[in-house]
Amino acid sequence: MWFKKMIGAGMVLSFLLVPVNTLDAAGRVPTEPSSKVVSAAEGDSIKPDPNALLILQTHHQGRSAYTGSFTMVADNGTLADIIIENHSNHPMYMNLYVDDYSEPIETTISKNSEKTVNLLALQDTDVKVYIYSRIGHDLDLSIRAEQFR
Repeated sequence: MWFKKMIGAGMVLSFLLVPVNTLDAAGRVPTEPSSKVVSAAEGDSIKPDPNALLILQTHHQGRSAYTGSFTMVADNGTLADIIIENHSNHPMYMNLYVDDYSEPIETTISKNSEKTVNLLALQDTDVKVYIYSRIGHDLDLSIRAEQFR
């Protein structure tokens, strides 16, 4: 029980709402995009993306709330990003439930904006996402999530 509380506290502390730059081995921000496409003429094979997609790019519209869930598997990495784009003219609210023992992490997604939520999980972790409107307006959002090392 104490271990679960510590993991939950670690996840809450790692809850950052600002995107993080990717650093190379020397600690510098790379000047080229990290997803470089190699032509077949060069004879090199294209390497698969090491990131694990947790929620494929999904577009949700309507008055009903968005619900989604995924499991972060420790073998796929310890970090995950959940990216939500609010296409409506009203704010939306998100509750993020990490495992069944934690209190929900709550955040607001401003109108016509994008928000990235960063998670850290040191073990296999179940995550549930619930996005809703407090006043009943139509939701218009896109969401995706990926896990990486």
